[in-house]
Amino acid sequence: MVQLLKEKLQLLNCVEKHRSTFASDSLMVQKIISVISEKGDKGVREFTNKFDGVDVCDLRVSDEMLLDAKIQSDSKLQKAVLQASDNIRLFHEKQLPEGFDIRQSDGTKVSFRWRPIERVGVYIPSGNFPLFSTVLMNVIPAQVAGVKEIIVCTPPGKNGLPNPAIMEVCRMLGIKNVFQVGGAQAIAAMAVGTESIPKVDKIVGPGNRYVAAAKQIVSNRVGIDMIAGPTELVIIADETADPNWIAADLISQAEHDTDALTILLSPDKSIIEKTISKIQSLLEHLETKIIAEESLQNNGFSFKAESLDECIDLSNIIAPEHVSLHVVEPETYQDKLIAGAIFLGSETPVAWGDYWAGPNHTLPTSGAARYKGLLSVFDFLVSYSIIQAKDADLLSFDAVISMAEAEGLAGHALSAKLRKGDDS
Repeated sequence: MVQLLKEKLQLLNCVEKHRSTFASDSLMVQKIISVISEKGDKGVREFTNKFDGVDVCDLRVSDEMLLDAKIQSDSKLQKAVLQASDNIRLFHEKQLPEGFDIRQSDGTKVSFRWRPIERVGVYIPSGNFPLFSTVLMNVIPAQVAGVKEIIVCTPPGKNGLPNPAIMEVCRMLGIKNVFQVGGAQAIAAMAVGTESIPKVDKIVGPGNRYVAAAKQIVSNRVGIDMIAGPTELVIIADETADPNWIAADLISQAEHDTDALTILLSPDKSIIEKTISKIQSLLEHLETKIIAEESLQNNGFSFKAESLDECIDLSNIIAPEHVSLHVVEPETYQDKLIAGAIFLGSETPVAWGDYWAGPNHTLPTSGAARYKGLLSVFDFLVSYSIIQAKDADLLSFDAVISMAEAEGLAGHALSAKLRKGDDS
């Protein structure tokens, strides 16, 4: 099941090999983008038929269809989604930044401001599982930021319509422009614009390797949030950890897809051995057993470290999407870790962050946590400055002229000289 590796370098090599697998050849994706740039809606329909096996006449989901969508008429689930929405919205509202105005010592007035992006496209995958929670995580921060227009693209099912739960959550959030198109063709359509699908300023949302490749390619035309690979989880456990809970957390990530990366690090070998044993028993009657089992067999690793400090050092080299601390006093380690999201204590399942807590579950993978954070309100805002030299003293003009001339930019110097009243 989960491989117990004996050497630190062996573990790091396995992680690197796994991640490098997803630097996919982009030739096919480039062709899709090229065709849609040329054919528009017709190209989108052709690829939807080819990859999803569905003939779609109207790419936009009608208002009537959105109104009819229900989450299985499950009032308990609807209540849970509404409360989760409140948690997510509250967390993201706290992120809203403030601008400022200052006057420099020479009298120059400068300001720092934020403005929302005008139009954002959200991609919501719907392969093995309809991730309606991802609608919440991508749409709500955009709304909090004040984005004027949000569109959603999500693949159609065999009945020619998107998943009803995804449509229902879109309706609950007031999203009126939902398009039944998925894969690289959806990313291409949002990046270049078609007759039905408007060109957006930025694309956010996760997807498979082809979606990731498409986002990377179109990033020279539109903004993107990040290039997200398969989900990742590192669990750090000491001798007090519960193998049953560790096993359940590993399974919860492995069931996402067969490419998920799951790692257990512990200085206690018995914890590792007991966890591996528990995984098998927990999987026995799980509906997602086939996916999780294959994922754990191919990409599940464990390593016995010399200490918790070594576990933390190893985890930081990996810089995973999620880190879960099943240790005594986890708060003492939280600021030492590099990860997209950190889960404190064995009482906190990773699923708590996926659905409920409020922080975004769209997170950096493949080591990007070293320089990139979770999706936030800032992904939907653009900063800009305002400058006014009307009241600046003349010595400042001399300084600007001096610097411009030193760089050899005579036009820069001239523009300051004329305003100073120096025509020479």
